[in-house]
Amino acid sequence: MNEARGSESAAQVDWTPPAAFWEKAEPGDAVRLQRPGWPPYDGYVDEITPDGDIVWVLSIGERRLFHKADGYSLVVLP
Repeated sequence: MNEARGSESAAQVDWTPPAAFWEKAEPGDAVRLQRPGWPPYDGYVDEITPDGDIVWVLSIGERRLFHKADGYSLVVLP
């Protein structure tokens, strides 16, 4: 039973809070999304929710959904 608690504690230590920096983006904007410990993901905004917390990004033949609450930062590229 103590092993399970030890695992929970380790998981809590590794947990990263949501990203604080999430720029307002619009469809067509070139963006970079970054999550701690992962390589950046560059693409173009396809769609975004009205509150701006969820964005669909197109990049080299794929469309991915990103959510601010998952710890991604979003920067609009020049």
